[in-house]
Amino acid sequence: MKKIDMYDVSNELATYSIQLKDISELILFNLNKSDISKSDELDRLYFLNDYIKQLSNELDQFSTKVIRGDKNDRDN
Repeated sequence: MKKIDMYDVSNELATYSIQLKDISELILFNLNKSDISKSDELDRLYFLNDYIKQLSNELDQFSTKVIRGDKNDRDN
């Protein structure tokens, strides 16, 4: 890939990461306001919310690695 393409990829990953974080915050807000009493259902929703956070963090880390890798390539 061209260097500019790597930055475009990294920016896209960062954008998706931010969107996932926003979705996670909305879910958590709604869960805290909800009156769902089934513990199994609540557990599933909290699990999904945690999974979204995990994916967001992994995308963020991958985006950072892409940029670092490109900087390392330029230094060599």
